[in-house]
Amino acid sequence: MLYGYVCSPYRGNIFKRIRNKRYARHLTKLMADFGTIPITPHLYLTEVLKDSNPEERKKGTGLSLELLKMCDVVLVGTKYGISEGMAAEIKLAEKMGTHILYILE
Repeated sequence: MLYGYVCSPYRGNIFKRIRNKRYARHLTKLMADFGTIPITPHLYLTEVLKDSNPEERKKGTGLSLELLKMCDVVLVGTKYGISEGMAAEIKLAEKMGTHILYILE
């Protein structure tokens, strides 16, 4: 079975975060439906690490990138654009030669 990293935006005001988390859940379901094990760290790490705290955000970003390194494929959701964090994830995936799939909506 393959591991799939879900790359989508998280940050924004409360309304954008709600929208972005809903979108991340949608992409996570797509990965599961494709038969991959979805890895979506911004759905759960943000529950225990405060994104508004720079040190905790840095820790969460580092943990996310380590998880990405274990994945076979990265699914990039482009519906709301490519954030700075997403760009870093895509860059790492490209450097590692990981397959990247873009969802163009």
